Formats: sequence, C-alpha cells, structure tokens
Amino acid sequence: MSKIDKIGIILMILGFLIPFFVLFGFIIGLPIYIIGAIILLFGKLKIKQKLLWTIIPLILFYPSYNLASSISLYYSDTQKVDLILPSDFRGKVIIIDNINFGQNFEKKHRREQIIFDKNGIVFYPGKLELDKSNYRVYFKARNGKLKQINWFYKSSDTVTINGYGESSFEIRTDSAIKYIPYNFLAIGNDSIKHTESKEKCELIELIKKGELKTVYNTVYN
Repeated sequence: MSKIDKIGIILMILGFLIPFFVLFGFIIGLPIYIIGAIILLFGKLKIKQKLLWTIIPLILFYPSYNLASSISLYYSDTQKVDLILPSDFRGKVIIIDNINFGQNFEKKHRREQIIFDKNGIVFYPGKLELDKSNYRVYFKARNGKLKQINWFYKSSDTVTINGYGESSFEIRTDSAIKYIPYNFLAIGNDSIKHTESKEKCELIELIKKGELKTVYNTVYN
C-alpha cells in the first residue's frame, strides 16, 4: 500500500466518521470522503481493492448512522413520549401540561406512555412541548396491539396525523381573563370534519369554568 493509498483511505475514513460526531457533519464529511476517493484512484492498490474501499462505506453508512442515532436518542435527555389513542379515535388530541393534579404515566424503554381515553384529553403534570420532544402516536386495539399513526405526507393510510400546535382555553372570571395553554394533534382524514363527543365538550366547558379539581377520568369536579 503506497503513501497515496494511505492518505486516500484515511480521508475516506474521516469523511465516513465525521457525520456521527458533528452536527450537520454530512456537509463536512461528504467532500472529505470524495477527496479521499479521488486520491485513492491515483494509488497503487488494485482496482478491485479501490472499489471495495469506496463502495463498502457507502453501503454501510445509512444503517450505521440510523443505529447510532437510535442509540444516541435512547440515552439522551430529549423528552420521549408515546401518545396512545383508542383505535376508533378521530379528532383533536389535547394535552394540558403543568397541571398540579396531572395524571402519572409509566415509562417503557425510557419513553413515557401517555394513554388517552375516548375524549382525547389528558392532564400532564410536567412540561411537554411536542415540537421539542420525540413523540410517536399509536392506535391501541381492544386486544392491546398497537399500530403507529404517521404524518399524512409519510403515509398512504386513511387515518393520519394532519397537524399539531399550541392553543389555549380562555377562562373568564369577574376579576380577570385567564388562559390555559395546551398542545394538540389533529388525527383523522383531513377531508372529513370530525365531530367532538358530548363528553369531551362537557369536559372542555368544565376546564373553561375553572371547575376541574382532580384527574378527569376519576371525577369531573
């Protein structure tokens, strides 16, 4: 192996590894990898060896990067939640956070399991920001089996995630107007308007009146 071969291979290895350790490292690593491959062309290795050194890293990069990203996310401090809905749920999912009587949710594989009933509303005891968290959404069948719901632009399924954001409920009192912020997700077929259940509307009215004193799926007020 000549000096030129070694320089080319070292640059290709660096180009391969940089995206694993540097934010947006692909922008830096790819040019270095290409330069290394070009230098390797002028080395003394056989054509077959040059092809192997060039092609094998390209084949291994995607699965290796996905694996490294999954491991990094698993052990990171990023908030990770699974939103689990009844299989027949359609409409707006509402998460009211920073509530002192919020429900407690178990964790599986370092992911908090936020389970909704048919009303599609939960009270979360801490801070939850969907736009900054790593969240997944599932339907739960009666047999307990989970099916992941994807964004409409990633799936051809009839029922998808059509949007998310933040909003607030307005509470009017004699002395002031207060707001209860919440996160929401829109679940269903975007071309169909979904009617909220009577129970959900009643619960929202209790929230707006400030009459909710404890976890809603135990007692309303």
